[in-house]
Amino acid sequence: MLIYLLLFIAGLFGGFIAGITGIGTGFIMIAIIPIALHSIGIPESEIVRFTIANTIFATMCSAFANNLRLLLQNQFYKKETIILAISAAITSSVLLQIVVIDSSYSKKTYNIIICILLVYIIYRTLNKLRKNRTFKEQVSNVKLTITGLSAGAVAALTGLGGGSLTIPMLNLWMKIDIKKAKSISYGTIFTTAFILTIINLYNQPEVRIHHVHFGFILAPIAIPLSAGVIIASPLGMKIGERFSARTISFIFLAVITMVLIKKATELIL
Repeated sequence: MLIYLLLFIAGLFGGFIAGITGIGTGFIMIAIIPIALHSIGIPESEIVRFTIANTIFATMCSAFANNLRLLLQNQFYKKETIILAISAAITSSVLLQIVVIDSSYSKKTYNIIICILLVYIIYRTLNKLRKNRTFKEQVSNVKLTITGLSAGAVAALTGLGGGSLTIPMLNLWMKIDIKKAKSISYGTIFTTAFILTIINLYNQPEVRIHHVHFGFILAPIAIPLSAGVIIASPLGMKIGERFSARTISFIFLAVITMVLIKKATELIL
């Protein structure tokens, strides 16, 4: 029972951080879910697939709650979100099926991809914070499409939902204010996570799992996590509205730095 309580608390914390930063719950979940999977006896060969699937499911729940709040507040940026979402859906669904589910996608490869991504994001975000200047938006359909394709690839290969790349690319490349970027990110995250969850429900593990599961969505993991994120995400959004863009950037950096340390440690040990 303790592990389920910890998962619920992790969902609360992940949902709260997702509401503030717009990056989805993935950064918290990829650190917590593998621990929970080991504790309930999931085979090592299936850890990465179950981690990605259940991280994406929790991210979908969080993004749904956040998008609902944005729609009610009339802060939903339809054009940018649609272009990003369609592009992300294409790459995420293809890569999930070909690379993650239908191949021997190892834990080591998974951690290496995450570490490289996080180091790059930290570097670019710190560089922008040092300059501390306001730029005119440089948005185009081509840039939005490239961002969506890239975010979809990250979502499929890591389970992070795509927000980890969407926000930096919108903010650093297209010079969109981080609060607006956060709103656009929620819509992209939900669409991508929803499609990937359907794929994960359809596919089945290669070994028998002695717990209630629907494809790669594991009930003992998904239920407490999703309950936590649905409760905490709107609260995080409400509090995040009071913070400056610079403060949100620092919170964003703190979260991904902690995950980088965790994943780098797993690679070394």
